[in-house]
Amino acid sequence: MSRLLPHKVEREDIPEYCWFSIRELITNAVCHRDYEDQGSKVIVKTFSDRIEFYNPGGLPKGITPENILIRQYSRNPIIANTLAKVKYIEELGEGWNKIIDEHKSHPLKPKLPKIISDKYSILIILYSVRKKFEKTKMELNERQKRAIGYLRRNEKITNKEYQEINKTTKKTATRDLQELARLEILIKSGRTGRGVHYALNSSYKGDIRGHKGT
Repeated sequence: MSRLLPHKVEREDIPEYCWFSIRELITNAVCHRDYEDQGSKVIVKTFSDRIEFYNPGGLPKGITPENILIRQYSRNPIIANTLAKVKYIEELGEGWNKIIDEHKSHPLKPKLPKIISDKYSILIILYSVRKKFEKTKMELNERQKRAIGYLRRNEKITNKEYQEINKTTKKTATRDLQELARLEILIKSGRTGRGVHYALNSSYKGDIRGHKGT
């Protein structure tokens, strides 16, 4: 997935899943699985809206999904130290904090990972941001399309001009213009009042579904 940003020619790639989180969870599966349980294995399943990581061996005593960010453990310290030496583990005990930080800094703010654990196994679920991304491809209403057409012929548009060409209220014009700015189709200039106006993002080529000027 990708999006256009103001004043940039190239697109910004937006990962459907947090890449470090996937790497870290696979590393954790190797590092922390219960190797005494020879009848089970690490399983990674992909679905349309999530990835599930199943690992034999539940959380150690005293560790819960609620306190995993502040409590540390290592079921297999020799493996953990070896992985740290070859840079698969960058900082011992910091993996979960980095996973949460990565999710919070992702531009589409994915749902935080879910941990389901008992004494025999642990299941961790990463959630896709595909649906959130697709929401940004919403169909523009006729007022917004008309404004984009206006901006293909004019340098800028104000809230009042938006009201006039669409015969609508100030409240509706404000909502429509803010939505176009959020989608990075328009670039807002000015802060408040009459000094505020909007220009068409030079990177916008009408490539979002339904976003064609009239």
